[in-house]
Amino acid sequence: MHRTLNSQSILHLTDYGAPYEGNFVASLRALEQRLNADGIRMLYVFPKRAGDMPWAQNMRREKPNVFLIERNGFFAYARQIRKLLRENDVAILHAHFIHYKEKLAALFAAKTCGHRVDTVLHLHNHLAIPKSPLRALPQRFYLSFVSRFVCCSRSVAQRLIADGIAPSRVAIAENAIAFERLDTFDPVDRASLGIPSGEQVALMFGFNYLRKGVDLAVEAVRSLREAGEPVTLAVVLSSRKEEVEAAILQQLQAQELPAWIKLLPARSDVASYYHLADVFLSPSREEGFCYALVEAVYCKTPVLASAIDAQKDLALPPEAFVPPEDAAALSNAIQRVFHTPDTPERTQALEAAKRRVVDSYALNIWSESVIRVYSEIHA
Repeated sequence: MHRTLNSQSILHLTDYGAPYEGNFVASLRALEQRLNADGIRMLYVFPKRAGDMPWAQNMRREKPNVFLIERNGFFAYARQIRKLLRENDVAILHAHFIHYKEKLAALFAAKTCGHRVDTVLHLHNHLAIPKSPLRALPQRFYLSFVSRFVCCSRSVAQRLIADGIAPSRVAIAENAIAFERLDTFDPVDRASLGIPSGEQVALMFGFNYLRKGVDLAVEAVRSLREAGEPVTLAVVLSSRKEEVEAAILQQLQAQELPAWIKLLPARSDVASYYHLADVFLSPSREEGFCYALVEAVYCKTPVLASAIDAQKDLALPPEAFVPPEDAAALSNAIQRVFHTPDTPERTQALEAAKRRVVDSYALNIWSESVIRVYSEIHA
């Protein structure tokens, strides 16, 4: 691949505009460094709204290969992409997070730019293909033009193949974690968050109330408190705070949140939250790949996760799993974690779990997995 791609470029087209760079952009940076070493240029394309984010502003100051484009209609969007493909001699267009119409526009641009452009569709979650053959027809038509699908987990790949995509067109590149960003953090004082002294803290990320299983965590913690356990549920939200709060209030049939539920804003030094917690929860109903679970394990925070396929794929200890959709089982598991003595054996187990995730989800492993895909489609 490296010889045939020399002097050509790879374009990463994304709809990523989160407040923080996170693991996704860190992964792209690691991939760029690896490709640059082989003389291959990489371009970043982010949505216009990302230009308001400090991480994107820094990238644009550092690099001439970072572009912002507007989602302003099918043909206008396709023209912007086609222009970049032509002017930068792009050989591979690699798309992440973009919506249905933007996928169509990107494929159209790749097919009409005047030279060969292979296309990679990166799935960071399950791809929803309608069960009805008639309703699925338009989606299957445009998917037929994708050169290769890269899936963030084995679970996502298996479902894609079950939905009729040929296994030869599907690859797996398990998501990577920028572990070094978890090594530096400002400790959070529990009192500053209104958490009473002596309370245990169960932490979770819950921007999507049902998908992330916030309702299950609320029910599990409520039952623990009714049994006399001093536990606070801390839910970190990067967005949708009002929506999640309203759903919790409806579930509890309350006018205001009880003191034992804290809705916390996202932080760039996310490790501060993992070190605050006594247990990290991921009672999700669906996941593609749960970054937070792996991050919590790296920070040596005990974790509990619903035993759904995408989470069972992760390098987690067997005792981390609880049955899906089972608030009572989650409650019992939280209580077990809280009452497990802090022994040398427990410390060793947490250290061993940390080593497993470092060995499985490092940035260079992800980069090499993606490069193998490029080699196969552009041989």
